[in-house]
Amino acid sequence: MKKEKKSFFISVASVLLFLLLWEAASQNEWINPLFISSPIEIAQAAVLMVQEVSFWENMKVSGYEFVSGFVLAILIGIPIGVLSGWNSTFNAVVNPFISGLYVTPKVALLPVIIIAFGIGPASKIVIVFLMAFFPIVMSAQKAMLTLDQNLIKAARTFSASEFQIFKTIALPSTVPFLLNGIRLGIGQGLIAVVVGELFASTAGIGYQLTSNGQNLQTDRMFVGVLVITITGIILTSLLGIIERRFSSWKPENS
Repeated sequence: MKKEKKSFFISVASVLLFLLLWEAASQNEWINPLFISSPIEIAQAAVLMVQEVSFWENMKVSGYEFVSGFVLAILIGIPIGVLSGWNSTFNAVVNPFISGLYVTPKVALLPVIIIAFGIGPASKIVIVFLMAFFPIVMSAQKAMLTLDQNLIKAARTFSASEFQIFKTIALPSTVPFLLNGIRLGIGQGLIAVVVGELFASTAGIGYQLTSNGQNLQTDRMFVGVLVITITGIILTSLLGIIERRFSSWKPENS
């Protein structure tokens, strides 16, 4: 606990020092204030923006797109990853598509996705799904490949069926890996929301960033960036806590 507290205070001190240096650089115009706003101006802009209806409407749109795409990635990615890692025949069927899409830059697919689904929320949901899907499905595959073979042999010795082995040994062992994949998918999903809205949208945090950037409102731009950053930190931290809770479920040979 002492080490954790020490690390926490060091992290807080480093962030505060960075903000002080940033503010000093802005006040002394070591950096062009037209392009990089100061922390105080960003805080003032944040106070004003949270009172605007449009800000919360943009938050609502981005939140809906992220949650919808991310939930789809979980609901589809986990079963595919688990089954492809467990069954070699199923893996042979889906692996070429997973491998091919994984190495394909998702941003390169944005024009096609926009044409197919329009500039509304549907296209952002699709890109969030694609970005978050692969960390989740590949984590599930890895979980199946790192199962404790001694446990499986012992279960078969006691005449356990394949379904019983799958339910009592394989599935519990996937939990730590799945949580790690979900945590990685959160970051990818948030990136996807912003990129999709920057590319083509009529609402959302990314749309707000574009609008503020065109008007050189850098303080308001940084507020949008901070919203995405803080959201990501909170969600990944919560998943990290849950992941540590289940870390003991990992097989010894993983």
